[in-house]
Amino acid sequence: MKSTILVAGGTGDLGGRIIKALLRKGADVRAIVRSSTDDARVQKLEQQGVKVIRVNMSDVSELTQACKGASCIISALQGLHDVIVDMQSILLDAAIAAGVPRFIPSDYSCDFTKLLVGDNRNFDLRREFHERLNKTSIAATSIFNGAFLDMLTGQMPLILFKRKRVLYWGNADQRMDFTTKDDTAAFTASAALDLSTPRFLRIAGDQISARELVAVANEVTGKKFRLFRARRTGNA
Repeated sequence: MKSTILVAGGTGDLGGRIIKALLRKGADVRAIVRSSTDDARVQKLEQQGVKVIRVNMSDVSELTQACKGASCIISALQGLHDVIVDMQSILLDAAIAAGVPRFIPSDYSCDFTKLLVGDNRNFDLRREFHERLNKTSIAATSIFNGAFLDMLTGQMPLILFKRKRVLYWGNADQRMDFTTKDDTAAFTASAALDLSTPRFLRIAGDQISARELVAVANEVTGKKFRLFRARRTGNA
C-alpha cells in the first residue's frame, strides 16, 4: 500500500523537487495550494500525477479535511512570521485534528538549535515554530542540510567572480555545510516515508571553509582569489 504524503508549498522550487522525489519513490502525493494559485502551476502538478487541493490556508477546517488520510505532512512553505509561524501553526493544528502521525516543518537550513537567539531572524522564526511543534504529540523531523549549494554562485553568492573574492563572516576557517536542493529533496522524501526517522536529521553534501573555497576558485579559474570579510549589519 502506497504512503500518502501531503506537501504544502509544492508550487515552489524546493517543494516541487520534493514532490518529484516522492513520486520517484512511489508515494501517493497530494499538494495543498492557496485558492488563488495560478491554474498553470496547478496543472503542472496534476500532469505529474499529483492530487492538488485548493484551500484557504487560514481555515483549519478546510486544511483538516485536506489532511485526512495522509501519513506525513511536508511543509515547504517559505516566508516570514505570517508563514513560518502563523500559517505553519494552522497547518500543524489541522494535521493533528486529522490524525496525521508525522510532520516535517519547513527548516531546510543549518542546525539553528545550536545558535543563539537573535543571531538570525529567519532561524528565530523557525525556532519559535519549534516551540509550538514540540508541545504536540505529533512525530516531527527537521531537515538540517546546511546551506543550499547554489549560494556559492547564485543570486546571493559567496564566490564573487568579478571581484575575485570569497565572502565570509567570522572565521574564514570555519567549515560550512552545503547540500544541493535535489539531494535535500531526496532526503526529505526518504524521511517522510521512513517511520523511524529521528527528530533531527542532519545531512551535508559537503563541508568546506571560505579559505578552502579560495583555493578551489584559484584552481578552477586559474585566477587569484582572496578572502573578503563581510560586516554584520543586522540580524536578517
